Amino acid sequence: MPKHIPQRTCIGCQRVQAKRELMRVVRTPEGQVVADPTGKKNGRGTYIHKTRECFQMVLDAPGKLQHALKLEKPIAPDDLKTLIELGKSFPAQNATETEMKGTHSEPRRAQHQAAHHSK
Repeated sequence: MPKHIPQRTCIGCQRVQAKRELMRVVRTPEGQVVADPTGKKNGRGTYIHKTRECFQMVLDAPGKLQHALKLEKPIAPDDLKTLIELGKSFPAQNATETEMKGTHSEPRRAQHQAAHHSK
């Protein structure tokens, strides 16, 4: 039997991919927002593709990250600056969606609607 591979949804593009292929961003118990490359830090987390485009999409609308992490106030400027620099370090997305390992070709919402309508 094949091993189960955990899947997560990118909050930028809404595409589902293997958890290890995404970057976890976490709100620590102290309220700091940091990248969590290990995926093991304590706190509420969300996932973003490791591409400039997805990071840019999320950081251009900080409300997305604020909502996903259930923050009561906007992200601290220092935390936001660190995430912006991290996003710039990722490569531009050059693979097509179907070439991305473990990626579904449609956003999760579209998959759910298609499954619901086919019943």
